[in-house]
Amino acid sequence: MKKVLVFSLFCSLFFTTVSYAQKVKPVNYGGSVNLMEVKGRGSDAVVVLRTLGYGKNDALAQEDAEIRVIRALLYSGFSKDFPAVISMSETEAEAKSEGKLLAFFENKEYKDCISSVKPMGKLDKVKGEKVKKKPFDITVNYYVLKNKIGNMNFDSFGF
Repeated sequence: MKKVLVFSLFCSLFFTTVSYAQKVKPVNYGGSVNLMEVKGRGSDAVVVLRTLGYGKNDALAQEDAEIRVIRALLYSGFSKDFPAVISMSETEAEAKSEGKLLAFFENKEYKDCISSVKPMGKLDKVKGEKVKKKPFDITVNYYVLKNKIGNMNFDSFGF
């Protein structure tokens, strides 16, 4: 009886934790992140990026779009003026970060780099999927993001 009780307690805790875990990597439904505009110069420069966010409601779609934009700036970059903040693969960076990158997304620290989020359309169904999509223009201060990642003190992080 005691074993059954312990097992059921373990299962309930495990499945509760898994079901409420924060999503930090967007599901790949397609789409891209596009550089729309650069405002300002030097360390005051902000970039306006357009992407689709996916989710069951507006809030989830917006959060998905924000994460997509930040990941694009971290690992892809957009030009010689705005190169990838991290010059290694996402897998390598996450391994070397010792959980700091995961915490950056789970604690929503990336929101400190985002100055505005503008919806550019309505929430539409995605054919064949159980989610909806919505376009957003997201304004990000590239240099704030770069400094925030730089302050994490990664060894040989490559920027």
